[in-house]
Amino acid sequence: MSCHRSSRPAQYQSGAALVVALLIFALAAALMVGIQRDFTLTMQRGTNHFTEQQGWAYLRGAEALATVALRADRALDKQLPAPRDDLTEMWAAEATPYPLEGDGWLSGQLVDLQGRFNLNLLVSDLPDYDDDGDTGATIDPDTEGADVDLGDAQREDATRSAQTSQSNRDRDRLSPAKQIFIRLLQTLDGVEVSQAKALEIADAVADFMDADNQKRLNGAEDDAYRSATPPYRAANQPMASISELRAVTGITREIYTALAPFVTVWPSEGAKLNVLTASATVLRSLNGDGQLEPLSQEAGQQLVEAREQGQIVDVESFLATAAFSVDTEGLNGLLSESTDWFLLSATVEIAERELQLYSVLQRDGDSIVGRYRSRGEL
Repeated sequence: MSCHRSSRPAQYQSGAALVVALLIFALAAALMVGIQRDFTLTMQRGTNHFTEQQGWAYLRGAEALATVALRADRALDKQLPAPRDDLTEMWAAEATPYPLEGDGWLSGQLVDLQGRFNLNLLVSDLPDYDDDGDTGATIDPDTEGADVDLGDAQREDATRSAQTSQSNRDRDRLSPAKQIFIRLLQTLDGVEVSQAKALEIADAVADFMDADNQKRLNGAEDDAYRSATPPYRAANQPMASISELRAVTGITREIYTALAPFVTVWPSEGAKLNVLTASATVLRSLNGDGQLEPLSQEAGQQLVEAREQGQIVDVESFLATAAFSVDTEGLNGLLSESTDWFLLSATVEIAERELQLYSVLQRDGDSIVGRYRSRGEL
């Protein structure tokens, strides 16, 4: 009798080995995919970090160039009998993209911050209204408490006279800085702001920044902001960024977008408006004392043209133009022809990525000091 060895166990062993080999291969492939993914992410993070650091270095270089330009301008000003800053100087040159090694470019533009209206001026004066909220309405002592029957025409005349008198009192209570802001709001392109609305916004902005919690005639304090979603409180201090305007009642997105290029918060105090660098829109906000209407567009353009032709070289020659036919004494302390605060807007593009820097620079004598940097909004 003969026995034949079965081959089935060997087949089972080879099949099991094949399954194990496939499992090992699948596990190795999964590990390789994970390692490749982690390597790619790490490589991308490193590349992004390097690109950001390289871009930041270029932007700081643009800030250094701006500092050199402001120092050079300071040296030239010392040679003049009456130093001034206008749009013909080197720091005001139009931004020109500068090509970088490889594929990229760098651009920077200096702007005179004192050519814009300073929002913090709205709380630099005494409150515009009495502490008890009195609107200044008067009562005739001869008719107080008496039962006097006035005719309809007399009542209308009396009401009209009282309204006119009240309007005049309200105008007298407005500081020169607030009058400028009210007029500026009425000059914005793309959004219509009435004089009454401008008065409300001016009081609301002043209330948002002043230290007390007493509501002005058209203003808003904490009670107006607690009902917001989410609720918040008034800042009760000078603004550190123009973006804070968006938290003030009455400031819509459209108003903020149109107003932002013409206002600033630097310096926090002691600011004066440079009439030699202000835009036509800002120049239109400068009018006679008590005049809440802005200058016409034609008048604003004429002021710009007169400045370009050298007819306006200082505050005195500016106020002597035909645009100002009424008393401008209130403007004298708010205007200047020189500047100490500048804004650098620098942009760099590297590896198809764009980075931006906003830098506030103060010229303090011969020194240039960086006061604030931001990669987003001021």
